[in-house]
Amino acid sequence: MWKYGRKFIQNIFKKRSNRTFIYSGLATRVQADSDRSDIRMFEVGISSQRYGDYEQSTGATAQQIEGERLITIAKKCNLFVDKKEWENLGERKRLPSGESVVYLSDDETKVIKVRDPFAKSALKHLHSQDVIYEHLVHNILFPDTRYEFLGISTDVDGVRILLGQKYISHSFRTVSQKEIDTYLVKYLGLKKENQYFYGNDYVAVTDVSADSDNVLTDGTHMFFIDPIIKFKRPAIEILEYYYSKMS
Repeated sequence: MWKYGRKFIQNIFKKRSNRTFIYSGLATRVQADSDRSDIRMFEVGISSQRYGDYEQSTGATAQQIEGERLITIAKKCNLFVDKKEWENLGERKRLPSGESVVYLSDDETKVIKVRDPFAKSALKHLHSQDVIYEHLVHNILFPDTRYEFLGISTDVDGVRILLGQKYISHSFRTVSQKEIDTYLVKYLGLKKENQYFYGNDYVAVTDVSADSDNVLTDGTHMFFIDPIIKFKRPAIEILEYYYSKMS
């Protein structure tokens, strides 16, 4: 382990405390509409009665039905990616995340995540038919790390959603918890609910601790790479709420 002198450490923290960030705030309505247009075909035919009993709607059967629905539409719309093509996505990271197999593109500008949309659905309170919208909510809250919808695939245990994201180099620095709090509370309008969650009546955000590498900075912008977003309302209601606040 490197040993730093006290003076050097003090200089680092002095520089960090004097940083001035450009806070992006919410995405624009133009960008949000563009992102949603990428998944419009998956909205066709969804029942207006889709939000029934929560336990029923998030159960294994509901998830299987929704997975099959997404796969069928993807194949009809030329958005299906066969698993054999995953090897062409780039260099696979040695260890997958808790919900995704992750690849780094050959030009090292993009990360491609092959996500199991139901892996953390209980923690996120996701209705089975909300999973196609999950990345849209991320994009609204954290436009500097927005996801691009790339398609639908399958693995041995069901559907996968392919998402592209700008590669945030690990040479970027971590930020302080105070700086994270400022962004989430002042610029996103969330309240600190407890030690781990920041939320409002629609969503709650977690996994944004300064002790992890999930929030990084290039010295000017703050990048929330893969926070967990818990849905307190159906996805459509969340989107409509944030649309009303966009410019």
